[in-house]
Amino acid sequence: FAVAHDITALVQNERYTQTQRDILGMIATEQPLHDILEAICLMVEAQQPKAICSILLLDVDGRCLHTEAAPSLPVAYNNAIDGAEIGPSSGSCGTAVYRQTPVVVEDILLDPLWQDYRELAQSHGLRACWSFPLISPQGPVLGTFAIYQRTPGRPSSEQIHQLANAAQLAAISITRSQDRQHLQESEQRFRSLFTFNP
Repeated sequence: FAVAHDITALVQNERYTQTQRDILGMIATEQPLHDILEAICLMVEAQQPKAICSILLLDVDGRCLHTEAAPSLPVAYNNAIDGAEIGPSSGSCGTAVYRQTPVVVEDILLDPLWQDYRELAQSHGLRACWSFPLISPQGPVLGTFAIYQRTPGRPSSEQIHQLANAAQLAAISITRSQDRQHLQESEQRFRSLFTFNP
């Protein structure tokens, strides 16, 4: 039994490492941001079978979060939280972005941070939510990576490590995408300055 467990863990770690490489390849070849972020969610869900992941991005005004990837969450839930404002008691995700620190909610039904979203979460069977803010290398917060659970509980040290890695990978992806977009906009402005219109 111990040997079988060790082999299973080794295979899972190899798959996880390969998936990370695949995602880095997607970033390098400039795949659509949504596809990359969805792949990150699915990577963590494959490692943690009971996990339900989501990535929310902060809008340009820095006030609201919008769903960018949440392949396993119900569409109705994603639609309901899309556009939620950040703040000191805005669920796990809105609070993590506001504080710019991880927020672990062990039981959504009991935690005051979830007061405004408690019924929504309960109606979709969500009981715990652990959220990491996505911080760009330049400093500003970009959004949040969250893991939901259908039972109350705290993350293990291994789950926290995976969450932190996934959040870092997502932040790199978002930053690269934003940099490409800014470069394209700059090139278009530059071209328009030198376009001769008789």
